[in-house]
Amino acid sequence: MIIWLLLCAGVAARGAQDTSGYEGRLVSGVEIVLEGVPANKPLEAELQLLLRVAPDTVYSAASVRETLQEFWESGRVANARVEVSEPNGQAASEGTGPVRVRFIVRPQPRVNEILFDLAPTPLVSEDELRARLNMLEPGARLLNQTLAGNADTIQAYLRDRGFYRAEVEYTTQLDPSGTGATVTFLVRPGAQARVEALNIKIAGFDDAHVRSDLRLQPGAPFTIAALGEDVRRIRQAIIERDHLAPQITSQFQLDSTSNTITVNLTGNVGPKIDVKVSGYDISEKTERELLPITREGTIDPSAIAEGERRLRNRLQENGYFFADVNSICTVTPPLATGSAITGVNNSTEPCEVLNPEELQGRMVNITYQVEPGRRFKLTDIRIEGTDKIPIEEIAGDLRTKKFNALGFIPVLGYGRGYTSEEALGQDRRTIEERMRELGYRKGQVTDVRQGVTLDGENLIITFVVEEGPLTRVAGVGVTGNQIYTAERLREEPCNAARLRGEPCIVTGAPFSRTLARADADRIRNFYSRSGYLEADVQFDIVDLPPQNGDEQVRIIYTVTERDKVLINRIFINGNALTEREAILRAISLREGEVLRADDIAGSERALFATNAFREIVIRTEQAGVTAAGFQKRDVIIELEEQKPRDLTYGFGYSTDNGPLGIFEIRNNNLFGDLRQGAVRVRGSRRQQLVRLEYFDPRFRSYGQGSGGAVGEGQFAPLALSAQYQRDSTVTRFFRSTIDRANSGIVQRFNNSGEPVDVNCLLGGECESVNTPTINRFSINAETQRVINRESRSILFLRYNYEDVRLININSLLVEPLLRPDRAVRLSRLGAAFVRDTREQCLEVDSPRLQSLTANGGSPCQYNQADPTRGDFLTLDYALALRQLGGSISFSKLQTSYRRYYRVNRARGTVLAAGATLGLANLFNPRDRNGNNVIDDTDRTLPISERFFAGGSTTLRGFDYEEAGPRVVLPSLQVIQQGGFFDRNGEPVTINPFAVPIGGNALAVVNLEARIPLTRNFQIVPFYDGGNVFRRVSDIFKRGDEMAADPDLRNLRARWSNTVGLGIRLKTPLGPLGIDYGFLLNPPEFVIPQTGGDPAIYRLKRTQFHLRFRQAF
Repeated sequence: MIIWLLLCAGVAARGAQDTSGYEGRLVSGVEIVLEGVPANKPLEAELQLLLRVAPDTVYSAASVRETLQEFWESGRVANARVEVSEPNGQAASEGTGPVRVRFIVRPQPRVNEILFDLAPTPLVSEDELRARLNMLEPGARLLNQTLAGNADTIQAYLRDRGFYRAEVEYTTQLDPSGTGATVTFLVRPGAQARVEALNIKIAGFDDAHVRSDLRLQPGAPFTIAALGEDVRRIRQAIIERDHLAPQITSQFQLDSTSNTITVNLTGNVGPKIDVKVSGYDISEKTERELLPITREGTIDPSAIAEGERRLRNRLQENGYFFADVNSICTVTPPLATGSAITGVNNSTEPCEVLNPEELQGRMVNITYQVEPGRRFKLTDIRIEGTDKIPIEEIAGDLRTKKFNALGFIPVLGYGRGYTSEEALGQDRRTIEERMRELGYRKGQVTDVRQGVTLDGENLIITFVVEEGPLTRVAGVGVTGNQIYTAERLREEPCNAARLRGEPCIVTGAPFSRTLARADADRIRNFYSRSGYLEADVQFDIVDLPPQNGDEQVRIIYTVTERDKVLINRIFINGNALTEREAILRAISLREGEVLRADDIAGSERALFATNAFREIVIRTEQAGVTAAGFQKRDVIIELEEQKPRDLTYGFGYSTDNGPLGIFEIRNNNLFGDLRQGAVRVRGSRRQQLVRLEYFDPRFRSYGQGSGGAVGEGQFAPLALSAQYQRDSTVTRFFRSTIDRANSGIVQRFNNSGEPVDVNCLLGGECESVNTPTINRFSINAETQRVINRESRSILFLRYNYEDVRLININSLLVEPLLRPDRAVRLSRLGAAFVRDTREQCLEVDSPRLQSLTANGGSPCQYNQADPTRGDFLTLDYALALRQLGGSISFSKLQTSYRRYYRVNRARGTVLAAGATLGLANLFNPRDRNGNNVIDDTDRTLPISERFFAGGSTTLRGFDYEEAGPRVVLPSLQVIQQGGFFDRNGEPVTINPFAVPIGGNALAVVNLEARIPLTRNFQIVPFYDGGNVFRRVSDIFKRGDEMAADPDLRNLRARWSNTVGLGIRLKTPLGPLGIDYGFLLNPPEFVIPQTGGDPAIYRLKRTQFHLRFRQAF
């Protein structure tokens, strides 16, 4: 095309105008004329900027050719020609006068829209055809060869589907401007071809047992995919009869008159092949898994060699690190003289020359001879010759692995370790690369020693390293920059790295090619964020004379600056279900704005976060220049949508609840607006749940966040839900969490094992009552806003409505405790704030720490599981009001603060401190227990809203949620009535017991010191103090103030003190923590007794706790 354009200029010159007549003459004016389209001033302005011929300059054929080439490369011109004339309009002739140059341009149309006119058929969808388009999407050049090629591609696809009468044509319709076009493909698939006959003529194969399973039965639709599937099924049937190298050829013929296909499958079953593994026992299943020839149907040399490799790897995984595996092949009977594989029985490498076509009717034996060698346990990996790479820091990057005590679990490591010659070679290169990253450019691993312990059971791998001289950065230079100063560009890499806690190049620090490359990328990203998308940065190093024994280099960054790039148009392809406007709202790219790399990456992340797309590709194409000279690009977003609806269902059976079922349907692209909705239903005989969900990932924007991500300027996402739950397993809940006495009896039964009223006076003759049940209806709305990403500060806002009804609770022993809350409605607003700066830092003696700090990197990374510095703050406030539809009004505040500090002088001990405070107050309390008096119970939160404490993460001197006030149940009056039975109708004795009931206030303090004894083991002395209090004022009352009334005394809590010792063991699942807590002042409770003085019940002093994480 370029040559044709250039020839156009030559034709114009050879016509009425002779090039030699105006070469070198003065150009008085240059004009651009659009041909075949209406006037288009913006396009003319763009083309003016591409001119290499200007007024008041001398005419040059070379300049004309350059202009024509610029026109073509811009993608805006289909063809062009040049006319040269005298200023008066006459044709230029020989002379010295000025000339005018006129470029007559036909603009290049681009594709605006692609439509399919598809004849109705359920067998082919428009999405299938659209997916076959190649180099044709909105924004692409409208070229006949591209359209014809895509029409052929669609027709070829239809023929593969069996539509051999398919017709595919295309039409184009230009828009009024003449620069855009709508392309319409006219697709007429016609009738799908049917199978006339399937002829199977494979020597040695009886197809009777597989023919009925084949897809290509006579009369069935024909497709290439079905043919391939049938060939694979036949091949597998032959392989199952030990013919592991079948030769099958498929051919088919079309009868165009009847539109039928005759399929012919020919070939032979190949030799019978016997595969054995000698010298090592493996099961038939493992053999099939490891050896490709037993399942893929081939005796190709590469498949045989792959089997050797997999066997060797399996042996190495089992401790035979230096096993040797060789394959030997024999043929029976031997082939005739002159065969390509004659003498196979005596050849040292016979498996490389096996030819299935010559082996028909023979027996081939393939034997993998295994020499496992001695079995070892890899107990240690060492690095000698340098202290710059501790083995602990690089062990994760090495293929060689030490044994793991938990290695019998596949995902947790190797039972005997792992290594091989191949692995050791790669590990050698890994260590050398790490040395180069630390500045030792000439560092190398000179030897890899494999030592055996004295008992001959354990293997020790030692990498011997020679460091070589250290290379330092003597200076950093920048060339080619004009937009930004060299000083600004030198500072940018470290500024960007500091935000992420990453290292960068620092003058005087060791040289790392990886860091130099990363800094070049940071400079390039800096330009891209500013809109200079095409800017490029490369680096070179200049060796300088050594100083103080260290080599010196200077790094030179060469910047190639280009103009800013603006977004011309945004094209979206593949959004059959999703509305275009929804996609545009989700991304940060806007037409007419500066195109930034961060916006492209952020837009991809934002679209992936919607879960509506399987694949997202955002690319750009040249779209000319603006009148101001800035480059323009079209942004093309290629999408592959996922199925919007997910349906999940299941069934099960429980010995407690009987049959149970689950049904869930979720729409990830509700209304095509990138919102999500779900309906969840779960049910059994005793539990039922229905839940509706709505999720808007981009709720409300107050200024777009950078990169299209949900950032500091947005409230997002918005989550709405409504749920109804009915649960009649109430007694199981109380038996597991409240009742610790009476052998789990929490309900009164008659002598028939049926629940009865706890206050019934008839003993075993009491009439049965219904099963206790909780009915709960709730509505929730929640959103959040990122306040500061660096400190991970987030504000949460929520609204919650909850209606809880306790039904048929009169058979429960704890009925007096639940009676005030048998019908509760809560309507509340809430806000929460979270700030999290927890980090884990490298140890002070770590060589990696020295390298990071020398290069300006941060030694600390965010870590919430096992932090060594930083803090964690949460504030949660809720306000419930009757005016909003609730039945009770209260305010509730809970705040917690955690602080971590490492003492490097004390073996890197981490001091951890935490405090939790909870306060609640009721407004205008009402009578909830029906005694017509506003008493202490009416001034207490509903039991579901009270504070509880105790357990492995709060007060370790208590069992789970057993701290705080208690009430004694059942009452002596109830017990004296008698007539208590278990579920089997057997008489039982009921004793009063103390039930934790929570309170309106909570205060907890936690202190501990995490002292490392080894890298993976810590001892942790700790102190926990605090309690749950009935009232806020009880926090500040003296602990020795005891009430005379036993009930009031049991409700009075005092500050508890727990000391203890724990251990922490690092595991692949996280820190395993075991804590022993000793309660210094265990609380005492008064338990009334029948016919005697009250008993004093004291909680036990000691508790053990086990968990997979730190306590806080």
